[in-house]
Amino acid sequence: MLGRALLTGALLLLCLAHVSVAEDSAEVVVDGGEAKNSAVKELDTTNFEHLTQSASGATTGDWFVEFYAPWCGHCKNLEPIWEEVATAMLEKRQSGERSAIIAKVDAAKCKYLAQRFSIAGFPTLIMFSQGKQYAYSGERTAEKLLEFAMGGFKEAKGIPVMKGEMEMNQVEKLQHLWQVTFHNDMVQIWKLHKAAFFFFVIASFLVGIIVGRFTVPTNAPTPSSKKKN
Repeated sequence: MLGRALLTGALLLLCLAHVSVAEDSAEVVVDGGEAKNSAVKELDTTNFEHLTQSASGATTGDWFVEFYAPWCGHCKNLEPIWEEVATAMLEKRQSGERSAIIAKVDAAKCKYLAQRFSIAGFPTLIMFSQGKQYAYSGERTAEKLLEFAMGGFKEAKGIPVMKGEMEMNQVEKLQHLWQVTFHNDMVQIWKLHKAAFFFFVIASFLVGIIVGRFTVPTNAPTPSSKKKN
């Protein structure tokens, strides 16, 4: 009885260990139909923010993400190197070290994420850490990428993580609407046609006066006149 209980417990521990490793890897199919485990996390619009918590800055760990397109030749060349980096970082996490999670996003398919992070070329590599994002612009070698992922990104200039409409609150949405519908246009007018900018400001001021003149009644009784009557 005791031996059977110990055997059952050992098998249960082995199963849990297998599940833990499987969570950090995904099975992919390579040429020839052969399946292998990948250390690169697949992210898309449905799970990106849930897993990375990039906008909130929550402590789910650092994420080094490749935004790629399936037809991109540079992305295909990077694929084995990216897998090598992901495997090295996974081994560090499994040994108890703190290390970034390596992931990728099909930006050609996930239009929302591509627009959110202003992806203009492929591959684009961004590190997300504690509410900030750091763009990678160095050599695409395993050595340089590992150096960046293991803390080198802190020497780069980081910016607050960009938010899409799904990550914005109501105030941020209003600010974004102001930015894209009015502020940016005024900046462009100022840069290209300063005279037109001043004309627009003066015209808006005059229109405001005229509208106010005709919308506010001039014959409204004043408090003093009511008292005399």
